[in-house]
Parts: sequence; structure tokens; C-alpha cells
Amino acid sequence: MIRINNTTLKRILLISAIALLIGTVFYILLNILIDAAVHTKKAVLVPDLNGKSLNEALSVASNANLGIKKEGEDFDQKFPAGTVLRQNPPAGMTVREGKFIKITVSRGGAVIFVPDLLNQPVRSAEISLRSTALTLGEVTSKFSLKVSKGEVISQDPASGSIAEKGALVNIVVSAGEPPENIKLMPDFTNKNIEDARRWAQKENFNLIVLEEKALNISAGTIIKQSPGCDEQLSDGAQITLTVSFSDNNPARLQGNKIFYYEISQGGQERFIRIILLDSNGEREIFSGSRAPGTKLEVPYDSAGQARLRVFINGILVEEREEK
Repeated sequence: MIRINNTTLKRILLISAIALLIGTVFYILLNILIDAAVHTKKAVLVPDLNGKSLNEALSVASNANLGIKKEGEDFDQKFPAGTVLRQNPPAGMTVREGKFIKITVSRGGAVIFVPDLLNQPVRSAEISLRSTALTLGEVTSKFSLKVSKGEVISQDPASGSIAEKGALVNIVVSAGEPPENIKLMPDFTNKNIEDARRWAQKENFNLIVLEEKALNISAGTIIKQSPGCDEQLSDGAQITLTVSFSDNNPARLQGNKIFYYEISQGGQERFIRIILLDSNGEREIFSGSRAPGTKLEVPYDSAGQARLRVFINGILVEEREEK
């Protein structure tokens, strides 16, 4: 056990008192210096930043030797995103140079996702819009093979897009199937190419069939079409269908002849177009992007003497006469 005599204790207390006194004096002097430094800065008036964009607010504050600190964001229908809504300290208050003005910035109108109205009756579509603070806009109609009469065929803006509160959503409503004198494009997607061939032959339309490699889709299945479903067709219209094929499935498109073409090695993927010219005129038999080294086997039918032209990235690179 350590014993401290009275003399030692007095020395310890004296040293502690001196250290406390020095610390207190240092603290007082430091505060005096800081206060003196602060008060050497000029007094300036806080500018009005409300309604200004962030860039404008930063420029105005900088000219007054003040800084800006974004404190938060709020939705506001009246002000576009990025506009200053509030500030603290308020405009007109006197502060020292170097002070930061805290601001709250607009996020614009409340974010609303447009609901899916497709295949809904008009009344149901209107209720769906009201429940999300949107408004039914222009309602037009068109014939349709796919959508039942009175139901929504399409909408603008599209489902899932972002709109402001109260925005108008226009819809197109099905008028039912067309009369006999109006021909509409059926929806052939996910159907077999032979169904489309029979339809095109019956209606006397010019059918162009392209093919595209597609995994997990049966060969001969239509994956793209042009024109789109329910578009009106004129007499003798040209229909382009893209069907799937698989390297693991020997089933290929039907055609009396095959055009073989190998894309040269090197470089990047290229956009290939193959055009057939025969006694029936000019038509595209292949269109699509392919990697270097790809071997194309394009089935086609021709009438009379035919020529085939190959375009790569829009440039004619080869022309062959049919053998």
C-alpha cells in the first residue's frame, strides 16, 4: 500500500490547480480569437433562392460569399425537379460571409405509374385511372381481330410509364371485327409458319419469311411479324414474318431453293440483308444482325430467272445470278 504524506499531497493539488488554470485561460483565449476571427468577416444579406434552379442558387449564393447545403427534397406539382422550394436562413436576414444556407429542393410532381388498361372495358379503365390520380383522355376506336368489342386495344402513355398527377391517358377501344371489305393483320406470333402461309395464299398477300435463331422455341414458330396485329392491309400487301430455328433441330423453313452465304471472319456483328429480284419484282428474303463466320441458309422461291443481292451494313457486297 502506497502512503502519501501531506507535503506530497499538497504538491499534487497545487500542480492540478495550475493545470486547470492554464486550461481555462487557454479555452478563454481560444474563444476570444475565434470570435474575433468570425467578426472580422463581412456581414451580408441572405439572397432569395426560392424558385431558382440549383445551379442558379449556387451562383447567387457564391456571389454573396455564402454556401449551400441541400437539406432535403419534397414533391411539388408547381415546381420542376431541381427547383429550390425553401431556404434557411430566410432571404433578407443578415449573416456573416461563409455561412451555409440550407435548402429544400423540389422533386417535381408525385411519381405515378400508369396502370395497365389493356383488354379492360372503358368503364373499368376509367376507374383504374381515377384510383391512381390520373384522368381518362381521348377515347378513339378501331376494328380488331384480337380484342373484344368495347375493350381497350392500346393506351398512351404505356403501362408502367411515369406520369404526373392528373395527367391524361388516351385509349383506343375495339370496335369489334371489321366488315368483309376491310382486311386486318392477324396475330401470328407463337404460331406455326404453315398457318400463316395458308392465310397469305388465301388472301393473295406477298409473304416474306425470315429466320432467326431462338433458344427454347420450336423451329418454324413465328417470333416477329410486320405489319403488327390489327393493322389494316391493302390488296397484295407485303407481309414479313420472322420464324425461329435451332441448330439442334433439323426442321427448317420450306422453300424450293436455298441461298447459302457465309459472313467473312473478323470485326464486329454485321447487319445482313438479302434481296431477291425475279419476274415478280424485288423482295427481301433475309434481314438481321449476324456474327462474323455465320453461315446462312436462306430458303426462298423464285419465278423465272432470278438474281440475289447481299447487303452488309447497307452496302452491296455481292450479287449472284440464280443457277
